[in-house]
Amino acid sequence: MNPSSISRSLGLLAAGSAFLLALTTAAAEPGAPFPEPPPMPARTIAPGAEAQAGEQILLTDRGTNFTLFLPRGFTVPPSGETTLTVHFHSAIWFGIQEHLRRGCTNPIVCFYPGEGSTVYRLPFEDRERFGRWLRLVEAELARRGAPTNTHIASVDMSSFSAGYGAVREIVKQPEYRRLLRRVVLCDSIYGSLDAAALQAGRREVAREHVECWLPLAQAAARGEKDFVLTVSAIATGSYASTVECADALLAAVGARKVAVPPGSLPAATQKEFPLLHRADLGRFHAWFYAGTNAPAHLTHPRHLADVWQSLGPVPEVKPPAR
Repeated sequence: MNPSSISRSLGLLAAGSAFLLALTTAAAEPGAPFPEPPPMPARTIAPGAEAQAGEQILLTDRGTNFTLFLPRGFTVPPSGETTLTVHFHSAIWFGIQEHLRRGCTNPIVCFYPGEGSTVYRLPFEDRERFGRWLRLVEAELARRGAPTNTHIASVDMSSFSAGYGAVREIVKQPEYRRLLRRVVLCDSIYGSLDAAALQAGRREVAREHVECWLPLAQAAARGEKDFVLTVSAIATGSYASTVECADALLAAVGARKVAVPPGSLPAATQKEFPLLHRADLGRFHAWFYAGTNAPAHLTHPRHLADVWQSLGPVPEVKPPAR
């Protein structure tokens, strides 16, 4: 199933005991439990009061437009350090809505140029573009009275479906990767299939579409950042699915995928799209849910705020580990 076509309808947008014991293995620090994946029931969405909850500002970088949202009451602290959230591929109102539902008061940038990963990938093949976006946001904050030393100290980034095309280009660059504090991909990691393997009758993810994610996954495994994949069971044809890409990345980073016993967690109790498997290594997490149709795909972004919240309270603004 093509991820751009199934995302279009968003418009935008004792076994159990042993398993639970394993989840208390050290995560970010010794003795800390791994986060609990959220249940993903079907969820109806609609535009709401987000337009009254802050201000939307259209910014332009060399012919590419993106939307900056400033929640009402947001001010840059005297230190000048702020966190920027960035979301790729959902209706602008929805990206803002989930940001507010998450409980965030910092600015968010939303980018929704259309369908298909190419429209996300191509702008960021210009490796300077994301840096220019950050400078444009800083300049806009300064124009509105922020301190002269205002700068984006860290970035939380998320994507749905085809939006991975932008994230993948950004994480290739070490200078941007250092800024990333938390990354969430909602059923949003695809890749090409290795041509030689395919000719031999095997489906393998092209090496370059695994290795590009590896530095981020390794940093998360070391506990320096958060990196979360939520994955549906939708099969694909001519390209690698989110399951195939997630499995390949887990193997590359050395994370073990385990079955989740039915009913052992609230997410594994949910009837339509239960949690089936998970892998956790440090602060790198991959959560695999049932569902092989468009509603299964669409339920992932509709629980974006819940995924963020599963990682704990919104952290203080400070630079991430380098």
